[in-house]
Amino acid sequence: MRENNNEDAQHQRTSEVSSQDCNNISNVSAEIAVSHASMSDADPIAGPSHMNVESQLRPEHGNFICPECGKSFIRKNNLVLHNRTHTGEKPYPCDRCDKRFSQKSALTTHLRTHTGEKPFPCDQCDKRFSTKGNLKAHSRTHTGEKPYKCTLCEKAFTSSSNFKYHYKNVHNKK
Repeated sequence: MRENNNEDAQHQRTSEVSSQDCNNISNVSAEIAVSHASMSDADPIAGPSHMNVESQLRPEHGNFICPECGKSFIRKNNLVLHNRTHTGEKPYPCDRCDKRFSQKSALTTHLRTHTGEKPFPCDQCDKRFSTKGNLKAHSRTHTGEKPYKCTLCEKAFTSSSNFKYHYKNVHNKK
């Protein structure tokens, strides 16, 4: 929260709110922030959030707070997406199978399993990948990078899943 020396402005709370149409962040009064926050309640894709807007906004920090678990978010849309982890809401259905997704990006990635699209090429070989994460993991076969290190025995791994398997099975830890 920004303090203002002007007595009239002392009662005006400020909050960072992301504009829905651009990535610019501007300072606005909390009342306007609440107005912006409630905009996505009418949007069937982004919401309804079914949450009290005033309880979501914490003006002293400019954050939106999850009433279920207390996690805070700078943008209302991120809170709406997070809330789906509690409600199980999945508003994005695949038109080729019965799967549904809580985020549009997850649906987009899933659709590649049907189309076979692999938009991420390796710059070292001819392989292509459907996700950027899979490309990054593959690129470690070329670089030899092993970013996941065991603190108990110093053995290193190219993937977190291999590290977790090692930790659980070699050191008998969870």
